Amino acid sequence: MLACQFPRNVLTCVLTHLPQNDSTTLDMWKSMLSSTRSSERVLEVLFLVFKMGTLCGIPTAELDLLHLTVPEILGSIPRNLKRRRASLQETLFSLLDMLTRHFPRDVLMSVLTHLPQCDSTTLDIWESLLAPAATSERVLEELCSVLQDQQLCMTFNFTTVDFGLLRLTVMRPTEEILQELCNPDLFQMFLKIKSLPLLWLVLRGLVLLSERPETAREIRALLPDIMETLQFGNVHVTLNALNIFRNMMNHLGKMVLRPITLELADKLLHLFNHVSGEVRESSILLFQDVMEAVVWWQKGKMRKNVRRGLLPLLFRNSDETSSVAEAAGETLLACAKFLNWQELKHQAEKRNMVGIRECLLQQDRKRVDKYLQQSLLYLRDSQAAMRQEALSFIGLAWVYWDQSEEMRKKIYSVLHPLERDSHPTIRSLATSTILMLRYSRQQAKSGGGRLVELRCWPCNPLFRHKYD
Repeated sequence: MLACQFPRNVLTCVLTHLPQNDSTTLDMWKSMLSSTRSSERVLEVLFLVFKMGTLCGIPTAELDLLHLTVPEILGSIPRNLKRRRASLQETLFSLLDMLTRHFPRDVLMSVLTHLPQCDSTTLDIWESLLAPAATSERVLEELCSVLQDQQLCMTFNFTTVDFGLLRLTVMRPTEEILQELCNPDLFQMFLKIKSLPLLWLVLRGLVLLSERPETAREIRALLPDIMETLQFGNVHVTLNALNIFRNMMNHLGKMVLRPITLELADKLLHLFNHVSGEVRESSILLFQDVMEAVVWWQKGKMRKNVRRGLLPLLFRNSDETSSVAEAAGETLLACAKFLNWQELKHQAEKRNMVGIRECLLQQDRKRVDKYLQQSLLYLRDSQAAMRQEALSFIGLAWVYWDQSEEMRKKIYSVLHPLERDSHPTIRSLATSTILMLRYSRQQAKSGGGRLVELRCWPCNPLFRHKYD
């Protein structure tokens, strides 16, 4: 409670007035850092202490408790970063930068040994430490030393000589460094490391090698292992992996992907809805290249992946990031050509969203249930445009749908919360869609056929008042 109310006073007392070699003082300091109630306030004050450079006349670097408890300080930073408050995040990354200036080896070692190795926040911290614009010579020297630390090497089961190779991935890529770095057999082992910070270094090195035709040829056998890194879903790791695929194709041609086309296509489909716009755009464009790389005897299986991608690509035509929308439109057209669906090709060329929706439903009626299942996922999307597209598609799909009671209930359960959506158009569409489903059910019970005029359900007099 004292730390929450008077963080500066408490921090000053603990760091300067209490016995620094007393285990009780250490316990009190660790308790303040680990507490969810006080750690945020304490870290903010600690940032100000580092900024001033002294505390009660003692230089920050000479405060023993800070040096002794770098792992505990670092451990409290990710917990607070996950609160997603912009001002707090800026303060914490500034604090991290100052900690690194004073205790670079302790910080680097702590990230690799004390923080969760498969946590994206850990990688955010690691990348900020080694950002090219901010990394000092001292940090690079300490990184080289850390990567050859006997304890760290034993943890990941590598020799100090092998692990030392990773130091080259953050150095300026001269001809000599690239020749030394080009060790495919060692990289194949590195790609199995279960640590996002170290995997980031590994992929960073492979990106450098993939940028030159001669070294790209040397690492093409690693593409299946690089593809497996997509499973982490982390923005930094995924973008590096996608960049490697792109570079390899530029230098060696699209056929370099042939051995992994089907599996890669499946993994790329899951990235179309990634939180990062860069990942969405890159994965969508790469999917198009994968389609074009497939050989004749794989086309039957590839068609299944292409059909699964049609609806996500339709929705991503309305993505709030214009480059993603452009990539989705281009790739949807490529899919239509691959499937040889002439009407879809015609509508995709015109970017006619209504025409594309109808074409999908008419061309592939057996997939209507699957399309509806896919649409439900987009009703929870953070982008209003995605939710609106999903609602519009569901409103049209019911005409082609067998109206199973189980699916109807599932749709209701997702639609009802949208009647309280923050976006007025989505609230109206959700209410109108619910009314339409209820009306169609009554028609089915009374033995009446489906009303063709309801296909234009947003304009129908039965529901128009909901838009007025």
